[in-house]
Amino acid sequence: MIKTEIKKVFPRHKISTYSQDIYIADYTDQTKDEEIKRSVEVNTELPADIEFFCLHNPSPIKIDSVIFDNYSFVDEGGKTQTQCECVTFPSVATNSSWILFLELKYCERKNAVNNLPKAKDQLLATYSYYKSKGIITKKNISYLIAGFPKLINIPFRNSTLTPALLTNLKRNENIILKIANEATIKSLEMLSV
Repeated sequence: MIKTEIKKVFPRHKISTYSQDIYIADYTDQTKDEEIKRSVEVNTELPADIEFFCLHNPSPIKIDSVIFDNYSFVDEGGKTQTQCECVTFPSVATNSSWILFLELKYCERKNAVNNLPKAKDQLLATYSYYKSKGIITKKNISYLIAGFPKLINIPFRNSTLTPALLTNLKRNENIILKIANEATIKSLEMLSV
């Protein structure tokens, strides 16, 4: 269902399929001064040259990912809209399957407090694009994850992600908003974060 709707609504989005653990990393800043520029990549091998987000797939089930670029979401005037890095979901998704929106922030601890609100906004914006186009509904559990691959502990999370905000998102939109550098697929309907 999700894949079919993405192909219909966003035909230029490239969908890649995997059936093992995936490692998602953003090379944009790391390669900005290099001749060959890189951006967000999904790998099935453990990256040795960068910190990453890992989606563990122990069962394994087939999963699909779409990496977003600067032209993934544009308004009527052609202006680029804010978005997260990528989205991942079961290849054979049902109307109650999970969907994972991921934003990565490669920052030092001192900058992390400023990056979390931006990550939250990017995740919620991308979720809204998919929901407004009918790609997902409230029946889909939407995991919105802000990853900080360079940091192990995020001590400020409660200042931006208050319990009231998290409860309202879950109750009203079926959104689970988390800060994490890994998650595990439990089934077609659930992740463990």
